[in-house]
Amino acid sequence: MKAILICFALSLSFSTLAKEWKSIKVYQEETKNVKLLSSDWLKSDRLRNTEIWQKANRYNLTHNKPFEYLSIKQRRDFYRWLNANLKQKGHEVVWVSMASYISHKLRLVVTFPQSMFTNKALKKQANMGSETVFNASFTILKDLFLSEQILRNEAALHWDMSILFEEQYNWLATIFSQMDSRTIYKIERMAKGQFLYGLIVPKSIRFTREISNSDDRYNYAINILREYCKSLNE
Repeated sequence: MKAILICFALSLSFSTLAKEWKSIKVYQEETKNVKLLSSDWLKSDRLRNTEIWQKANRYNLTHNKPFEYLSIKQRRDFYRWLNANLKQKGHEVVWVSMASYISHKLRLVVTFPQSMFTNKALKKQANMGSETVFNASFTILKDLFLSEQILRNEAALHWDMSILFEEQYNWLATIFSQMDSRTIYKIERMAKGQFLYGLIVPKSIRFTREISNSDDRYNYAINILREYCKSLNE
């Protein structure tokens, strides 16, 4: 709980110093700098996966700067960049691909037209979950990124199991424990692909148990979602 509060407070302090800029002109007017800082990028850089975006990701990751990423879509694209880098090195871990996939689905929930069917509380929890997991996992991802040991087969599975345990039993468990029953019910409907959410949740990976239960979430993640994202990663 304390760690999450610290992450939230720090994120607020950084929110006025956007690291993604609409244009170089806006950046120069607001910062009085001529060139982008190492931690910064333009929106167009992220969308086009330019060298500036990639260098900013490397800099932020190696300097423990998760708070530079202020939205679900920015975190999603960071995960995509990192996943591509890890695959290129030969790693077979799947959690980063899973995080990218979930971020993509969360992004759909808070944007039109799906946002028409989600209330403010649900959008708030989606953003909080994204931010909490991203910030809490950053040093773990940094260690993996800088490691000379390439994780394959059982080693990759054990790494995924370890970070999934932290995610489901610590980072997200605290959030679920503070949610009201109505919001939990809506999240569970989404995960189960009920109502219009069936359009964004494939039938093969729809959740079938209790979303607020850490055991159920962990077992689903390691046995179903991991296998699905592993197939996407190949």
